[in-house]
Amino acid sequence: MSNYFRKWHSTPIVLCMLFLLAYGCSQASQAIKRGDELFTAKNYYGAALEFINALNLEADNKDAKMKLCQISKPAYEQKLDMAISYEKTSDFESALPQYQELSFFIDKLNSYNCLSFPSVNAKQKIIEMKSGASEKYYREAERFFNNDDYSSALSNYQDALKHNNPYKDCNDKIAESYYRIAAKAEKQKNYREAASNYLKGNNTVSGYKDSADKATNLYYALGDYFLKKGFCRNAYNDFDEANKINPGFGDVASKINDSEVCAVSKIAFMRFDNTTNRDIAGMSIGDFIFDEIKTKLPNKASKFIRPIERDELFAIMDEQRLGARGITDDYSTFKQLKGVHYLIFGKLTQVNIVRLNPKEENMKTTGSQSYSCIKQGRKGTYEGTCSRDVAVYFTKTSSKIDIALAGSIKVVSVATGEQLIFHTISSKRSDSIAYADITTDTSSISIPSSLEELAKARRELKDEDGLAKDMITEIADEMVKKILEKIDREKVVSDPVDIVMNR
Repeated sequence: MSNYFRKWHSTPIVLCMLFLLAYGCSQASQAIKRGDELFTAKNYYGAALEFINALNLEADNKDAKMKLCQISKPAYEQKLDMAISYEKTSDFESALPQYQELSFFIDKLNSYNCLSFPSVNAKQKIIEMKSGASEKYYREAERFFNNDDYSSALSNYQDALKHNNPYKDCNDKIAESYYRIAAKAEKQKNYREAASNYLKGNNTVSGYKDSADKATNLYYALGDYFLKKGFCRNAYNDFDEANKINPGFGDVASKINDSEVCAVSKIAFMRFDNTTNRDIAGMSIGDFIFDEIKTKLPNKASKFIRPIERDELFAIMDEQRLGARGITDDYSTFKQLKGVHYLIFGKLTQVNIVRLNPKEENMKTTGSQSYSCIKQGRKGTYEGTCSRDVAVYFTKTSSKIDIALAGSIKVVSVATGEQLIFHTISSKRSDSIAYADITTDTSSISIPSSLEELAKARRELKDEDGLAKDMITEIADEMVKKILEKIDREKVVSDPVDIVMNR
């Protein structure tokens, strides 16, 4: 590599380094200027931080280091006075960050050899402030606890642990507070609140008193109540909570199984009428929509939602001597049906396909052609390259397809005949193409980029089958979402005011 090339090649790197150096110097100078202004305003600590900032930007800045060392003691005293002022009023939480910042400041002064005076043991003060804050919260918690205000006591015991964990008997007192809150809730027949707080007490201190047993019994009793009332999913969740706390408790495993079987909602897909008698690419659109819903639903729903396959549905109907064709969305036609919880009906009122015939247009644009020519220069004529505009002829072909589906899907309850979901189908898909066939020989011609793109463009419309499948997926996704929101959830019912405990 020649010296000239090395010099040329290294120039951008050198320039970059010089730029970064200048930028750093400029930033450091600005920090020093801010420090000077703060010093004039007698904010010595703030000024010192700006000088430290300048040194972070430019480690060998002598002016910044000199000013930091000169101001170090008044800055230190200013920060210490602030920390002490909070400490004197027992505001340990406000004093704590002041001492933490002071500790950092002392370390920085040390690193720059600017600590020329004795300093407080800031790290020890941090420990003292944490202990002071914890003790303050602890005393407040004890006051609330002794006055039977266990919720306020809880909050203060937990705040005491934020700075020191463990601290004294905070965890035991937290567990006891939860226990007493739970006992009060149980006495007032707020059984779920009681169970939750007994469990929190046990989670705070494992095995605390009989918290786990009480929580287990309460959840079990709630589950038993809901199972007897037919709110099976609610029952399952409560039995499951009881089993999580105490696996193998009594017959809880059997109860979980019973409530799970009871909680399953079976959904039967009935008919999807197509009043238009039209299809797309030979597809029975309604059947495809139902099949897509049945495929997606189990993957997104809980284990309590189960679509019924057609063979199973026919078997249920045969057993009950009901004909599938006789069942419509009229409640009177299915109110005797057993073993199915919800029926889904669909109807298509529009299946529209508009495919425009390819449109051909003969068009012309301007290209550029190069050729050899004689040019005039300072030293006379010479052979060069010239360009001229030439006509470029091409045929532009365009086409388009539009597909539209309209209709509805509804879900009705077998038990009540109530229409739970009504979903309006309004889906459209379209595709268009435009391409060019160039009839002019362009081997020596430069053509516009727009024409070049047209010449390379896609020449086949998307098929009806692909567009229809996109629409089916969209419709199925929307319907699955509505089923999950409306059906796949625990029923909102009030907790009992009387339960039978399995002590």
